[in-house]
Amino acid sequence: MKCQKCQVREATNHITEVVNGKKQELHLCQECAMLSPEFQAMKHMDFGIGDFLGGIFGAKPKTLNETAAKATICPDCKMPFEEFLQKGRLGCGTCYSVFRNRLERPLRQIHGTCEHVGKVPSRLGGALKRDREVAKLEAELNGAVMRQEFEKAAELRDRIKELKAEKGEV
Repeated sequence: MKCQKCQVREATNHITEVVNGKKQELHLCQECAMLSPEFQAMKHMDFGIGDFLGGIFGAKPKTLNETAAKATICPDCKMPFEEFLQKGRLGCGTCYSVFRNRLERPLRQIHGTCEHVGKVPSRLGGALKRDREVAKLEAELNGAVMRQEFEKAAELRDRIKELKAEKGEV
């Protein structure tokens, strides 16, 4: 594709602008792009993964005081939350627990839940499934007790004991 300004050189810079729902594209060679006011305006825009994650997770770049920054460092991998915002990756499994209060709401908004629903390694599958079942039954048990449905609560309590006995807990 030829440059739209000089019609001589190959276009290597492509600018797409949407204004009021109308899309405009500009295809320029390197020399014409350097002289173009549209390209000059975009050249000063710095938007990376850190800016994107900072927007989602509500970070204010470079405004945290030192004590707040220390409070958001993973004790295992020593990764600060601000580094996650820049890199887009957590450092270790402990980061999920340490940064939970800052990750949970945005993840819920993006994915609809904070619960893992993907594949689970087969060696962990049975135990994880049992743990989830116990947690669900415990929530039901609490609800039954609150509603004073004691017969149902007793059944739920017995089922929880069975599951915990299978796991080795008593």
